[in-house]
Formats: sequence, structure tokens, C-alpha cells
Amino acid sequence: MLQSIITAVTTLLIVVAILFLTYIFTKYVGTKMSVGRYAGGSSRYIRVMDQTLLGQESSVALVNISGRVFLLGITGQNVNLLTELRDDELTELSAPENANYAGAAFKDVIERLKDRKK
Repeated sequence: MLQSIITAVTTLLIVVAILFLTYIFTKYVGTKMSVGRYAGGSSRYIRVMDQTLLGQESSVALVNISGRVFLLGITGQNVNLLTELRDDELTELSAPENANYAGAAFKDVIERLKDRKK
């Protein structure tokens, strides 16, 4: 009987440790490996300002290269220059009130789920 309780507690501790390490890893990867305004990338001359998915294998990205801003269309096979934009042509969009969880930090998603349960 005591052996089965010890096994159950040990298993529970291992599961909690795995979940904690997963949270820490996700937080690290989310902040260090993101593109654009979240991490800035590791390039000294090129910066992805923003990127959004349009479909399963397609997206558009705003890329800043030496002060010039380019809008790129990205698919699984190609990257195409769509247009060059001036800074005065860029307008930051406000997030909709019923924004989905895409791009949200892991911690924010968990907080929203907790609040929804209450």
C-alpha cells in the first residue's frame, strides 16, 4: 500500500516538473525565437517588423532593410516583393476586442482561460 502511494506521488511530481519545464521552455522560445517586434531577430541589417499568416503555407511580412520598408508575400516555395512602403504609409492597427489567442504569450492565454472558468 505504501509503495503504491509513493509511486503515485513520484509520478505526480514528475508530471508537475515536466509541465513546469514545458512552460519555461515555451516562454523562452516564444521570446527568443519570435519574429519582428517580439524579438527583433538576430540580423544586424534586416528586421522583420511584422508578419501575419494568410493560410497554411502563406503569409505577408513587413521587412525593414536599411530604413526601407518592404511588403513581402511568402509561400512555401517563393518570397515575392509586393511593394515598398514609406514610413508615413504605415498605420498601426488596434487589436479587435474579441481578438483570438494567435500570437499571445502562453501566460496570457492561461490567464484568459482561468478567467473564463470563473
